[in-house]
Amino acid sequence: MRIILGVGGGIAAYKSCELASSLVKAGHDVFVVMTETAAQFIGPLTFRALTGNPVGIHATDEPMGPLSHVKMAHWADVIIVAPLTQNLLARLSLGLSSDLLTLIFQGFSGPVLVAPAMESEMWQSPQTQARLQDLTRDRMITVIGPNRGRLASGLTGPGRMAEPEEILEALWALFRPKTLQGRSILITTGPTWEHFDPVRILTNPSTGTMGIVLARELSARGSEVVVIHGPRVRELAINHVHYEEIVSARDMLRAVENHIGHIDTVIGAAAVSDFRPAYPHMQKQKKSQLDLTWIMETNPDIMAELGRKYRDTTILIGFAAETDNVLESARDKLRRKHLDAIIANQVGTSRGFGDGEYKAAIIRPEDEHTTLQHMTKEQLASQVADLLSVLQPKKGSPTNV
Repeated sequence: MRIILGVGGGIAAYKSCELASSLVKAGHDVFVVMTETAAQFIGPLTFRALTGNPVGIHATDEPMGPLSHVKMAHWADVIIVAPLTQNLLARLSLGLSSDLLTLIFQGFSGPVLVAPAMESEMWQSPQTQARLQDLTRDRMITVIGPNRGRLASGLTGPGRMAEPEEILEALWALFRPKTLQGRSILITTGPTWEHFDPVRILTNPSTGTMGIVLARELSARGSEVVVIHGPRVRELAINHVHYEEIVSARDMLRAVENHIGHIDTVIGAAAVSDFRPAYPHMQKQKKSQLDLTWIMETNPDIMAELGRKYRDTTILIGFAAETDNVLESARDKLRRKHLDAIIANQVGTSRGFGDGEYKAAIIRPEDEHTTLQHMTKEQLASQVADLLSVLQPKKGSPTNV
């Protein structure tokens, strides 16, 4: 993708260095265009080294040769302005063309991402909000942030520039087809912990990565997403995603049922512990006191419970992580749990649970000859999103009420 990264004159410009580097690493062609004030915070040579392209500042600069402002406005697929300072916001919204960045902006007709950064009082002022409305009224402009946090003044409040990771996420989502607009989807992911005592647990090696990749894809396709995740799963800043952390299998089931009336689809990607200690201790047991024989009891099968109660109103997609007889076991779970589809994936010592690649298949009730395929988690998530685009919400779901 061809990107113009506009850098406004604020202390947050230091984050734009990381952003520029990340964009280049992701394979994008990046030209940086700075304001004069921005060049007092970060030298143009820094951005030239990071992107491998000339940097423009003044209206007369020619990073693409004569009439660079015209050439660059036609060349770019997207403009990212980060940070968007109050001064730069005002100039862009008023249609001023006083430097190379504003000249390019006024001649550009494609999508724009802006990441405001300023003190809280400046961000919250009626004048700033009016300028923002003027800027976004008739153009394809996505506003990212600002976040709440520590500001240059030392005060804490809204006005901190979004992190580069968030901007990259918004850029990625910008060009995904919005095939799931209006949908509401819940994803469970990660492990559950079942405590023997406060310091000992029964768990598994799941990292929750598959669920987060799914949330990223489904949100980018336009859906509202809730992620119920186990301990130590890394939350990412993804648009339209609400995160809730739980500990045990019973916690996860309660959390899912709290949301079930507000969503049309559940994807059970969590690696839920099948068993739990029947009599967990409230205090740490000394090694000398341990009884090495533990009485266990069965945890609820979350997707089976949902299939029993909600199969007529909610789309249910499960996961079957198996070491052998993968497809046969997955088809059995599909039927037994009353699911609309199941993802069969082979796990073992070198595949699954944190690996970047799956050997997997999406199976529906009518599928008889599906085979396992090598794919990345991102490719699998895209296939799941395509499937949900075909599966219409059921009668009685919030989407169809």
